[in-house]
Amino acid sequence: MRLQEMRIVEVSKNEPPTLLTSQRWKLWLFGGLAAAAALGFLFNDGIGRVLGVDPLVVQLAILLPTFSIFGAALLSVRCPHCGLRLVPYAMSHQGVGQWLNWLVTVKNCPQCGKSARKEDNNSTRR
Repeated sequence: MRLQEMRIVEVSKNEPPTLLTSQRWKLWLFGGLAAAAALGFLFNDGIGRVLGVDPLVVQLAILLPTFSIFGAALLSVRCPHCGLRLVPYAMSHQGVGQWLNWLVTVKNCPQCGKSARKEDNNSTRR
């Protein structure tokens, strides 16, 4: 079993990076903020009681940051070469249950065809 695990690790190290390899932190950040916003919506009565305001005010106060979070996620996750916004592309070109999986596994940009791997300029210059 250990030998198989080692082979899997070796293969994954040799695979080209995905387009989101350097931007994966953005998805984690936006996902965490969206989860916090969802908790605010679920517990708006308790938050309203603690703050002494109407729960509707709490919901409205959470609404603006929630839209900002999703807007930032839509605009900031891009192809490093051509600037294609990958989240809207994935949501419009993939199935409902498949867009996130496609987004984290795509290796080449669907628009420009380039991968995330930086090409070595020193090897081409002679």
